[in-house]
Amino acid sequence: MNVARDERTVGEETRHSPMTATKSQKLIDFQPSMSVSVPPGRQPNRPANSPKGKSLMPRVYPSATEGNYLKLKERYDLDLAVRVARDYVDAAILSPRDTVVTGWSISCLPSTGGGGRIFTLNVGAIEGAYMWKIVEHGVLDGYGVTAYVDRRTLETESGVSIDELNSRFGGEVLIEVATHAKFNGRAVSISAEVFGAGTALLDELPWKRAAAALADQLLAESDCKYANYHNPWLAEHILADTK
Repeated sequence: MNVARDERTVGEETRHSPMTATKSQKLIDFQPSMSVSVPPGRQPNRPANSPKGKSLMPRVYPSATEGNYLKLKERYDLDLAVRVARDYVDAAILSPRDTVVTGWSISCLPSTGGGGRIFTLNVGAIEGAYMWKIVEHGVLDGYGVTAYVDRRTLETESGVSIDELNSRFGGEVLIEVATHAKFNGRAVSISAEVFGAGTALLDELPWKRAAAALADQLLAESDCKYANYHNPWLAEHILADTK
């Protein structure tokens, strides 16, 4: 497959992106970028007239509510979201039932990325994967998934560099170096458009071992920092048939 290269400037960064089919263009144009969330556990400001020292009820984030879960079910493709999240959890998280909330969490329709996400699955102190909406001219046109994996493992398992992988699979996935400081230069993101019941990311791409390698590191480094955003209804649905 011939893949032309194109430089696209996003904020202060210039990235190279594969420009083959419309699918690749969608991955570039509509993928919500990672943004810094409100620190977990942060409480609302105490009203000026409230008694000094009196505690307030913890803030309830919409992404953690049953309301957002029902909204996902009514407005979007809940079954697809569950399959995509379960695919990542099965691949990356060791003993997910034992580490849910303490090691990993999932938010439902979070505000991250301008509200363009279906879910964000956090591992330790950072996100491990997320599913996002593809919107064209104000109309929902599909879904995409992004997963973060260990770069060294991905290159070792595939036997080629990231650049070569992008050339080989550029019409199907978009692979980029993850720039967030908490990844410490060891991770890449893999993004793909999601189609029905099919696997979100290519079986030919050894992403699962690479996702597990990164998740193991993240879980060893930190407890989950986003428990306040965790949606137990969505998590329960995902864990129902998790391996």
